[in-house]
Amino acid sequence: MRFITLLLFTLVACLAQPLDAQPGCTDPQATNFTSGATQNDGSCVYPVTTYTPATKTALAVVLNETSGLVMAKGALWTHNDSDDAPNIYQIDTLTNTIIQTVTLGGASVVDWEDIAFDGTYFYVGDFGNNANGNRTDLKVYKFPLSAIPSGANVTVPETAIEVIQFSYADQTDFLPQGSNNTRFDCEAMIVRDGQIHLFTKNWLENNTAHYVLPAVAGTYQAEKQAAFFVDGLITGADITAAGVIVLAGYRLSSGECFMWLLFDYPGSAFFDGNKRRIELGSVLGVGQMEGICFRNNGQGYLSNERTLNLIPARLYSFSMTQWLPAVFLPTGRPVKKNDTLCRGLPNVLGADQLPVLAGYLPANTRLALWDTLGKNLWQGKREELPQLQLDTGMYYLQVFEPENGKGCAVTFWLN
Repeated sequence: MRFITLLLFTLVACLAQPLDAQPGCTDPQATNFTSGATQNDGSCVYPVTTYTPATKTALAVVLNETSGLVMAKGALWTHNDSDDAPNIYQIDTLTNTIIQTVTLGGASVVDWEDIAFDGTYFYVGDFGNNANGNRTDLKVYKFPLSAIPSGANVTVPETAIEVIQFSYADQTDFLPQGSNNTRFDCEAMIVRDGQIHLFTKNWLENNTAHYVLPAVAGTYQAEKQAAFFVDGLITGADITAAGVIVLAGYRLSSGECFMWLLFDYPGSAFFDGNKRRIELGSVLGVGQMEGICFRNNGQGYLSNERTLNLIPARLYSFSMTQWLPAVFLPTGRPVKKNDTLCRGLPNVLGADQLPVLAGYLPANTRLALWDTLGKNLWQGKREELPQLQLDTGMYYLQVFEPENGKGCAVTFWLN
């Protein structure tokens, strides 16, 4: 009887699984690509990959400690870490010209380490914590781009700046730990869906921990989500509209700089998808990489601080398009066409009919939904398309076959 019960339990469990869901590595560039896999299980392994970013320009001396980079409405911004006033700088991407210096009214600088932009607001992270690992004044300054006055040297009013204060939920020891001897240092941040995501600089185990806190003014405990062994120290982060995350860093023991590409992950479980490491060369050649940002869905900028009093602060450009599947590069119509995928798709939908689109498409096709301003509203498998709250208007849908990236695009009107 016990055997029959166990057999029935196993049978029910198997039947409960989707018949077309086969977990495995879904990236053809991986060494362990599973050709029949329809569900990415995060197991992809990649060959050693090296890349030399192109030098754009040396940075002005005032930016010798450049620490964060971000693109905002087509402009590039940076800031220093500790030996500066509470300033952010708009810089020219072709020369070392500082276009605008913006002072944050009422702000202070302990150790500014990264900057992010969510389309409306800037976020400046004062959360560097390597001196002793015991800071109790960690914070993020938040203010709208619209609050920056015109002019070369301006100030954002203190009344326009929100302060997000936090501590780490799992940090209980605040005794001085000594220099570069803590798990609770941080130099990397992204903002997504109303949340701040932090990636720590763990000096003890060469991993990074992912923490989350709300992106609104207040005092919070940052909650740990997961950790990932990056074999180095993470110094910067950014995310594309399509959800690709890049982490920059260096290995203290060897002085080698690197980037990690994180993509095709479920929800906000950033470490559960594909993780590809890109080697950038020695700090003796490219300096200590500190800032990183995307300017579109596959290309962006890197910056290094002045290093060893020998290597000046510089700005670099990079391109990751060769290592990303087409679904994560939705900057236009797919290169490889399969227009039959979009044949028959409705071009007018009611407000509650968006999931109906899935019924017109084969299983496991991937979708990317965009508005007319180029903002990515959702991307994922067609079976997972939710009921989104969208305004009336025109939208752009891209459809891709999972096995080869061939696809099509359609524009439709949502009533």
